[in-house]
Amino acid sequence: MLVSDLLDVLDELIDLSRAAQWDRVGLQVGSPHDRVDKTGICHEVTPSVVRDALDGGITTLVSYHPLLFVPTTAFVAGPTPEGRALALARGRVSVIVVHTAFDAAPGGAAESLGRAVDLIGMLGFGCEEGDPRRCIGRVGSVEQVTLGAYGEVVGDRLDTSTRIAGDAGSMIERVAVVPGSGGSFIDSAADVADVLITGDVKHHEARRALDRGLAIIDAGHAGTERPGVEALYAALNTMIDDVSQVGGDPDPWKE
Repeated sequence: MLVSDLLDVLDELIDLSRAAQWDRVGLQVGSPHDRVDKTGICHEVTPSVVRDALDGGITTLVSYHPLLFVPTTAFVAGPTPEGRALALARGRVSVIVVHTAFDAAPGGAAESLGRAVDLIGMLGFGCEEGDPRRCIGRVGSVEQVTLGAYGEVVGDRLDTSTRIAGDAGSMIERVAVVPGSGGSFIDSAADVADVLITGDVKHHEARRALDRGLAIIDAGHAGTERPGVEALYAALNTMIDDVSQVGGDPDPWKE
């Protein structure tokens, strides 16, 4: 298998064209003509992922998060994304990114998060330019429960701490989910749900949500993405040979 073949597999599984227009998805390091002998799946390319790849004979990394996101003018060795890209390139390790393409894909990160917190009847929301192929969020229903009790369920299911904005005793039924940083989806979530589960919600975003009648369960950036990374590994493990998860949990709040 070549890197180009693996890109075809991912395109069949995910459809990489689903990615948000601002995102960096696809091959970021390496050549389409490089061989794929051993594939590593990671949440993001951390220093431990680089070590695992170089020490473990991995030839290709499939990363949920982009390694390189902003334009760069230099690749210098060191503890930076550019330094990690340089180390991987020197070691002939390719890097492929899926990010928001996998968020939007059927069975991807958003649906995996929804399943983890017991949503039924999931539909897409937060669709870029109204394109139903690019719905980064999902909305569905749970059996009526108080916000406080449901927040505890979310924390247990995602193995993470949670922050709740809203009346803990209020009843909720319609739930929206966005993996990662979903503060920009508050207005669209308020139109369809009682509560939004996401991560990285800022003070003023939480206040705007409450003003709109939307409660927030902030389960952290990495916490809301973990179900999707597990689903990515499970899917690729059935489609290609010699796949492993590398690097562990990238949550900087747990380091």
